Amino acid sequence: MSPALRIFGCLLWLLASSALFVESDTYRYACAILAVIALVYYAKEPSRPRTNWLGWLCMGWAIYVLARFAFIYITTEHHDIGGSDWLFAFPLFFPILGIAFALYEREMEKIVAAFFVIALIMLAVTVALTIGTIATGVAVRPLVMNNQIHGAVACGLIFVMSTFWLLHYLTTPAADRRFARLACVVSPLILVLCVIAIYGAKSKGVWLAMALTLPVLVVMGMRYIKVRARSGLVIACAIALLGVGLYAVRHNLDQTAGPTIKATASMFSGIVGSSNSADTITQTIQSGNTPVAMDERLQLWSNGWELFSSAPIFGWGNEWLERWQHTRYAHVSYTLLHNGYLEILVRFGLFGAFVMGLILASFIFFVCKAYRQGVIPRAAMHAYLVGIFFFALTLLSNSNNRLAIGESLALVTSAFACWCNLRLRPTEANVPDLQAAAR
Repeated sequence: MSPALRIFGCLLWLLASSALFVESDTYRYACAILAVIALVYYAKEPSRPRTNWLGWLCMGWAIYVLARFAFIYITTEHHDIGGSDWLFAFPLFFPILGIAFALYEREMEKIVAAFFVIALIMLAVTVALTIGTIATGVAVRPLVMNNQIHGAVACGLIFVMSTFWLLHYLTTPAADRRFARLACVVSPLILVLCVIAIYGAKSKGVWLAMALTLPVLVVMGMRYIKVRARSGLVIACAIALLGVGLYAVRHNLDQTAGPTIKATASMFSGIVGSSNSADTITQTIQSGNTPVAMDERLQLWSNGWELFSSAPIFGWGNEWLERWQHTRYAHVSYTLLHNGYLEILVRFGLFGAFVMGLILASFIFFVCKAYRQGVIPRAAMHAYLVGIFFFALTLLSNSNNRLAIGESLALVTSAFACWCNLRLRPTEANVPDLQAAAR
């Protein structure tokens, strides 16, 4: 591979994850070009590795999605196209992006470092421009996003990844000292700026996701550094500073999340004490005490559950948007369901949820196995697992899997998992051949 193509590929991998900074479709074009590069080198490789069951599963699911979409489009009167249904065919590209990852494997440490440097610059600029507004308690949009929820999710993912980037260099004696020094400077700044940005975004769903993720990060961090006296003091000071910060803005936190918490507690109390939970949810929707955002979400979820209940096994495919017009709360302003799991169930039912869950579980299995066999460092595995855990929590209140953030995250993390699978296969001796061909 020529130096120019190597630099171009590194830039493409940065663009593939760029949706965490700027909400645009750039990552799609970057991944498409990476897929073409990988296909060229894969076709030229005389002893190329064969596709195993995981690759066939990903491609089989994608073919099913596309074939079903085409069938419904052709056979329905109005040629139903649903809404963003074709995005669920992305697994078609996962295996070949794993090959693309292998081609640029030797450059990944540099790419990751460049990613966090860009993240720091973007966070510093956007927080500096909005810090005055944040101080007044008014919601802001971190980074360059369409709204504050998307920005908060992106900051949460950057926070998780940056934490393990730093922990890796703090606990790996043989690591490159240049990158270690960079991580020790850049990562703490990123963490502080992410906390400020997430607070400023006023996204209650992300606040909840971070509240559940932070204890996991703390426990893992303590295991990494084995809580020596000095490192334990650093952790204690960080927790104390976070506590002081939360106390200082407690009134704004209560003003932002308090009404939703009270309405949610009242609704669950009614559900527990009632024999008909649907009536309780209806009363909550009709109540004047329910915040607007919560009220709209309940209407969306009610519509989504109504559609899922009428086709629970295979869902409605791209007919769902036409059926949406006949649901109880069809007048609600959005068709983005604000719940990533309902997005899947409405379109593909329990069958689709099972297959997509199986693909994700397989990815997790191969990433963990790659760590156990020494292919990847511990921090890479934990960043992958905790990042998915945080993102899965955010899907409870927003359809982030249908946004640029979720799509780019799916493409990049799946490429990483497929690369792990490639390295662990019996033909793993062929992987260095691909890298040699790239050189």
